Amino acid sequence: MTDKVKKVIEILDKAVVSNTKVYDMTSLTPFYDFSIITSVNNSRQGHAGVDYLRKEAPLHGFTIRSISGHGDSRWFLVDLNEIVVHIFVGDERERYNLDGLYSHNFR
Repeated sequence: MTDKVKKVIEILDKAVVSNTKVYDMTSLTPFYDFSIITSVNNSRQGHAGVDYLRKEAPLHGFTIRSISGHGDSRWFLVDLNEIVVHIFVGDERERYNLDGLYSHNFR
């Protein structure tokens, strides 16, 4: 796990995330290196995670390419170029099963 990935996880932990997994995506796509998937209990925590990343990621050398998820979203996505962060609310994570898709790339 790289220092950049560790820093993103440290930022996310401020939003009380759980079950964080890191997937090495270098063999699957040339567009980014790591995918971080994490869970929160409600949309408010999801927004907090996004807000922490929006405020702190640039202070640590990250450029935010895009952010998806507004209002009552149950899946938030933050594209930090080489790292893509997925924040799922409740059982939404199981519904899309990205963990199952990426499990052979678990770090």
